[in-house]
Amino acid sequence: MLRDSLSILVVDDMKFSCEVIRRALKKEGYQSIDVVNNAPEALERLKKKPVDVVLADWLMPEMDGLELAKHIRKMDKEQHRYTGIVLLTAKDDIASIRTAFEEGVDDYIVKPPNQIDLAARIYSTGRVANIQNDLLQTTETLKRLFERECTVNNITGLGRLEDTQRRLKAPLKQTLSRGGATCTAILKITDLDNIAQQYGQSVAEQLLINVTNRICQQVRPIDLVGHLKPDEFLIAIYSSNEYNARGASFKRILNDVNHRTYKTTGGFLNIHCAMAMSITQKQGSEDEEPNVKEVIDEIYKKLNQSIEMGYQEVAR
Repeated sequence: MLRDSLSILVVDDMKFSCEVIRRALKKEGYQSIDVVNNAPEALERLKKKPVDVVLADWLMPEMDGLELAKHIRKMDKEQHRYTGIVLLTAKDDIASIRTAFEEGVDDYIVKPPNQIDLAARIYSTGRVANIQNDLLQTTETLKRLFERECTVNNITGLGRLEDTQRRLKAPLKQTLSRGGATCTAILKITDLDNIAQQYGQSVAEQLLINVTNRICQQVRPIDLVGHLKPDEFLIAIYSSNEYNARGASFKRILNDVNHRTYKTTGGFLNIHCAMAMSITQKQGSEDEEPNVKEVIDEIYKKLNQSIEMGYQEVAR
């Protein structure tokens, strides 16, 4: 960490003290130094432009340095970052210093500050702040990757069960509050396990990708396509005109998926798919909440009917 890249905010109600500190830090190689003369102004500045280190006087009118530190720590938590805090103080008793550390202060300097000591403590606090921010950034990145891994199927790129159920609430809610209809269907590849056992998991995954592409080609970008289980897909289509929502799109999807030969590393393969659907329409009040589980359970009860119909019809 180079000194000329470290950003510092000096907070002191005495303008002369601010200027002395600013000049001292400039002489030690620090370049990015802002100065304000009260704590509220410091907080406003930090909202617009975070810094690596805040150097604040402990005793100030309106809001002292310790109270400022509390607000900075709260702001850091909201912004998922870390600001190094150093207090300038005439207090050097153990009780006061312990209180400062308990409130989130990183270091303190007894007035009047020695130029070399001041520069060294600012550097040390800035280095800790940079390490903390690197850790926070890494944690956020890992968290996003973990959330994606939990909510998105890494083969098809579609939302898993919980994500799909959450997203299904939107079209169902729109139907119950504004009218129209939502057609929800589940497509099940009935022989995927057998294909995986005979040709290997890689071939099964190739088929899943092909099926995903075929489904997505048949629906609108605003429609919902999810991956409930390894061999099951959910499709939800909302129409503002309930007379247009009669499942013709699902029959087309079923025929397109079933009547195709898929090229894989195991050769050209066919699959068998069953499909069942449910139509949700407005019945009660506008405040009625959609029951996603009830809709999905109803569809599962009909899936066997599709198999009995020879995989040619969508069970309703």
